[in-house]
Amino acid sequence: MKKVIYKVLFTVFLLFGFVGRAEAVQFDLLVLPTEIFNVCDNYFCFPEPSEIAANYVIQDINSYKNMSAIPLAQVRSKLEANPQMKEETRNMLKTFEETEKIDFQTLQKISQEFGVKSVIVISCYAITDRSATRRGLWEVLEISSAFKITYPFNMTTTAVLTDNVNNVVMWSSKYNKTVSDSNGYFLALNQAQAASHLEKIKQYFRTNVSQNISQNVHLRFFPKDVRTFEIKNQDNQAGQGAAEEDVKQFMPNALDKLSQPKILKDLEEENSNTNNTTNTEDFIFEF
Repeated sequence: MKKVIYKVLFTVFLLFGFVGRAEAVQFDLLVLPTEIFNVCDNYFCFPEPSEIAANYVIQDINSYKNMSAIPLAQVRSKLEANPQMKEETRNMLKTFEETEKIDFQTLQKISQEFGVKSVIVISCYAITDRSATRRGLWEVLEISSAFKITYPFNMTTTAVLTDNVNNVVMWSSKYNKTVSDSNGYFLALNQAQAASHLEKIKQYFRTNVSQNISQNVHLRFFPKDVRTFEIKNQDNQAGQGAAEEDVKQFMPNALDKLSQPKILKDLEEENSNTNNTTNTEDFIFEF
């Protein structure tokens, strides 16, 4: 009788052990900004935009359950200790920054070095409507400030999530922002003005870009962990009761809207010359 009880207990232990393992799936990621090696490499000694974005993405990813991203300081330190891998990584990031082509062969080596299967590559550059030459954001600020001649610059941030086991792109997106102050200028006549531009860029990445990137990355690994709801536009809620305003209707197909991130919609509306079109619906993503 005791043997039967022990066998039953052992079987139950094994079953719960396997269930626990299945629930504890862990996804480790590596986030690589194209300017990871440009430490204090500009006139203002500001962190580069792609590094700012990467740090916030890492912070957001580490806030999710069963997901983790390696801190940039640790990534940089490990690459510095391996000159050959550092050079290959630098060349790969430079190619992506200039052409947006992905070197999967090098990414596989990097993934194996850091013990991950997926990498997020982030790049950021600024251009004007007068030239297609890609420049660093702080380089643009330095030139504008030196010559005191400025016009709006467009900052483009590109994020790509790669599967380095199968050598495929799992997800990618672009984010565009016109960089200027309330008067349409982008220059700094003193350190305080330069610091103000830096804080605005940090706020932009922290509250918009990084959250959108990390959310989309999370959905690629855990698509069933998100609940999507449709909420009515505030303009359409006028005249309705407060109780009705709080009602949220479940939308099973709302994930399709992720192909057009909300931040891009907002930017398109901001740059539009007409004010006749308004969004009739927004989407909230709850984890």
